[in-house]
Amino acid sequence: MSSSFPGNALRADNLSTEINGDLDSKKTLKLTLSKKPFEVMITGEKTEEFREVKKWTTSRLYNKDGSKKEYKYVKFTNGYGKDRPYFICIFNRTYIGNHIKRKYSNNLNLSFENEIYVIELGEIIITKN
Repeated sequence: MSSSFPGNALRADNLSTEINGDLDSKKTLKLTLSKKPFEVMITGEKTEEFREVKKWTTSRLYNKDGSKKEYKYVKFTNGYGKDRPYFICIFNRTYIGNHIKRKYSNNLNLSFENEIYVIELGEIIITKN
């Protein structure tokens, strides 16, 4: 993910028809973030999202037959509510990692000893505050 993406990302009101159609389809993984992860992801510093290996997350990442779901985008929202900020980025891939430690500039420190889903992210293409 490029650290210069905020200036290059489209505003939500400038969506192309193609992207807008994909965002409303099963090609977009939709996830909610708390404030600290959202802060470092929207700047491009944090380029991975980590999720516990649980039934709900597994159902979002894998089909019932065990094959991976194919996403084009990930839409991250900050909190809940009608007018919450969000950004949309390219979905690169997902895998299971372990023994992961990350530190970020806003004092967000993450540490996972056990298996964790890692969602690798590409360029942010749309932002809305």
